[in-house]
Amino acid sequence: MSTAEIAANSLKNLEERDFKILYALENALDTYQQIKIDYLVKNTRLHEDEVKYRLMRLHKMKMIARGESGYKLISAGLDAIALKAFVKKGLISAFGGNVGVGKEADVFDVADESGKVYVIKFYRLGRTSFREVKKKRQIISEDESQKWLKACVNAAARESWALRKVLSAGGKVPQAIARERHAILMQKIDGTLLSRMPTIERPMEALRDILYTIKAAYVKAGIVNGDLSEYNVLYDGKSMYVIDWPQAREANRPESQELLLRDIRNIIVFFKRKYDIQYAVDKAYAYVTESDVEF
Repeated sequence: MSTAEIAANSLKNLEERDFKILYALENALDTYQQIKIDYLVKNTRLHEDEVKYRLMRLHKMKMIARGESGYKLISAGLDAIALKAFVKKGLISAFGGNVGVGKEADVFDVADESGKVYVIKFYRLGRTSFREVKKKRQIISEDESQKWLKACVNAAARESWALRKVLSAGGKVPQAIARERHAILMQKIDGTLLSRMPTIERPMEALRDILYTIKAAYVKAGIVNGDLSEYNVLYDGKSMYVIDWPQAREANRPESQELLLRDIRNIIVFFKRKYDIQYAVDKAYAYVTESDVEF
């Protein structure tokens, strides 16, 4: 069972005083590796005996971990905090099945009170090494290398920001409904990953759709995806949606041109290899970067 499922199943049993402990541990993510009981007494204003009781409960429910010198928040606890916030805002009322598990995120179906289905994405950056994350992401510094939960919060904030900007610019991306901590509630796209599509009826149009979103992101939103490939494009039978934007960079950053060119090359090479579509990289680059150039 995933930590999100543990959190969802435990939510109805978690009490407000349990959340006082969880919030105090969350607030200490930037400062401490492990939290002592006296810190929790001071910050929750609960009696020491009450704090000890709540810590025992939360540890048994797998919301927190106990170390040699104190306690710390773990993924299930942060998941519970995020889910509670979404529920309190009336955004979700039912937690569904797992849609996908990746190296850096878990995605689940959820529904609101009217029965409308969305997806919720929980970041899990601790699955990759600090070296790999540092190489590709601008979300953690050296002194935060072990603070994976905080890094996950930062990644969700970056993706939520990018999705809103690109959608406003006319790009085809999932709509970000809301973000809480390391989790993003977003529009559910009933589609298939491009990497899993054996054939496409009109591959040239599909390529144009993808490049149009990258163009809208670059020219209008001032954003470069930075990690584009066939593994983060969804096809719903009509349109191509570019998903996964936590590594997005501002277009005016020094490294952005190189990343943009790599994004374009990745897609062009894939379409040539998989669908035998011939389209020059330099031509695609001109289309993406210049507002008056046609596909």
